[in-house]
Amino acid sequence: MSTIGVIFGSRSVEHEVSVITAHQAMAALSQAHRALPVYIAKDGRWFTGEALTQLSRFANADALLADCTAVTPGIDPARHGLALLPVEGPRRGLFGRGAGDPLDIDVAMPLVHGSFGEDGTLQGLLEMASIPYTGSGVAASAVAMDKRLAKTVLRGAGLPVLDDVVIGRDDWHADSTAGVAAAEALAPYPLYVKPVSLGSSIGVSRASDAAALREAVEVALTYDTRCLVEPAQERIIEINCAVIGDHSVARPSLLEQPTKRGLLSYDDKYRAGGSKSGAAKSTGMKSAQRIVPAPLDDALGARITEAALAAFAAVGASGVARIDFMVDTEHSSFVVNELNPIPGSLSFYLFEPAGLSFPALIDELIDIARRRHAAHLASTVVFEPWMLGGGGSKTSR
Repeated sequence: MSTIGVIFGSRSVEHEVSVITAHQAMAALSQAHRALPVYIAKDGRWFTGEALTQLSRFANADALLADCTAVTPGIDPARHGLALLPVEGPRRGLFGRGAGDPLDIDVAMPLVHGSFGEDGTLQGLLEMASIPYTGSGVAASAVAMDKRLAKTVLRGAGLPVLDDVVIGRDDWHADSTAGVAAAEALAPYPLYVKPVSLGSSIGVSRASDAAALREAVEVALTYDTRCLVEPAQERIIEINCAVIGDHSVARPSLLEQPTKRGLLSYDDKYRAGGSKSGAAKSTGMKSAQRIVPAPLDDALGARITEAALAAFAAVGASGVARIDFMVDTEHSSFVVNELNPIPGSLSFYLFEPAGLSFPALIDELIDIARRRHAAHLASTVVFEPWMLGGGGSKTSR
């Protein structure tokens, strides 16, 4: 039985979304795997413990963490794994181990949404540890999370994207009038403003005039050092498609159409049908209002699916990613809105109706992670003998 380190939480405005996704994934693990919950608190501290498997406990974070073991990740590439080392202080054992023993992870499953997890930073740590991990690698994660960089890559692949203007925090504070002028030169109002590197609709606003634009930019720049301004797309619908696989083979999910008109907010996505008092009653993205499969003309649906596969390949994604589109059904046209390298609930609800169960999806993600890791191990990363002379490690990989 392999131990799957499910890493979630972290210093992110999408912290609660990550908690929900992680608990859904842990519940879906097959009997061939054992979940080891690894929770990164909002202050950046790492914890593990059986209490983290109880979603209801997250309603009182202080009491929860008091029943957990504080750990720090130990990197030892020679062992090809990640060890969780208990830090000083009260410790509690897990899975029958001694309180001071390191906990080894066979495969990491990073399920952190947003900053310090979905953007390539956590993936970099896992690469240094030389451990198999699910989802996209460092470069693909970083590109997908940076909306401006993603557009550059997608445009280079021949995929349709919106024009935009980027406003930096320092530039805005130095001369906000110039920022407003640049945005107004892009397109007539209304305009949309969004942080460059966030998801879950956090910090996204619609601006119908200059005053609203200024307020929207101020809000977006509290979440990121840069924000993106785009022309609003009227009379469009949102269509999403998830893709599972890697560079060698990938396949799409069914298409979905969120049914709420206008901007789909954080509450619409993650609290619909649940409780606003805590994450314990939410079912994540599965609870959002949607039509699956999306009621599209077959030819248009096929073009969107093809574009999703092309976007997945263009950024070099792996595991599961969701590609979001804005679609004008009247003119049978669309643009790629953004890519989500770790989508909420891992988009399992888009694969289930097509016959891929959530446990089978998790198993496939683990297989993809191990296959990619084996390919990395087959690559030479160190030359022998040492160019500086003398002896050194005999390790060549």
